[in-house]
Amino acid sequence: MPAVLRRPATALLCAPVILSATACGPFLGDLTRPGILGRAITATEAAKSATVHTDVLSMAVPMKGYVSRDNRGNCTAKMSYGPAGTAEVIKIDDKDVYLRRDESLLRMQERHRSPEDLEALIDDLRGRWTKPPVDGPDAPDELALCGGKRTSTWLENGWEDDSAKGEVTTVEGRKALKLAKPVGSDGETTTVYIAAEGPPYLLKIVTTGGEVSGTTTFLHYDRPVEAKAPPVEDVVVTD
Repeated sequence: MPAVLRRPATALLCAPVILSATACGPFLGDLTRPGILGRAITATEAAKSATVHTDVLSMAVPMKGYVSRDNRGNCTAKMSYGPAGTAEVIKIDDKDVYLRRDESLLRMQERHRSPEDLEALIDDLRGRWTKPPVDGPDAPDELALCGGKRTSTWLENGWEDDSAKGEVTTVEGRKALKLAKPVGSDGETTTVYIAAEGPPYLLKIVTTGGEVSGTTTFLHYDRPVEAKAPPVEDVVVTD
């Protein structure tokens, strides 16, 4: 799933290793600060596959889940929207799509039905999958988990000033460039971690002190995504 974040990150002070260049100051090799981030975004989007784990608090709603997608149109995703419930999506070869909603999400989304119809629907769909329309007004919003970009568009902005701090660190044993930037005057900070060896993939984005806070982690780059259709008996055909 795209990272559930909303504000720009940072710039670079000094880093000895990243993108096959060595430099200290506003530039890294021949790259400006936005250029470094641009390389990271481009590499992340171009990866054959990646898994994105989300654990954030957005507008007081805890959101936890994962999305694994490859460039062949395979995807598995699961997202919990706090007390609202949980949705799961499977996409195979960019054409066959399956959706499963837990009882809490079904009750919230289908509350317009009569009590009798709602209970019948829940009995029919409990623990089972549907094949929803993939476009048009009837396409469920949850299908967006397996669509769009891996990164948020706001990451491309806000790297021009000198308010950012940068340092070399590690993420799960991988050397990384850590870029941290305050956002506004309320103590909110966004920190981005970019792989400093190999492709400059995004590794982690952390936000603190704002309306959206938490961690989005990028991992399992270029690994096959095993997206398999549910058993036929677990799929409900709906109108």
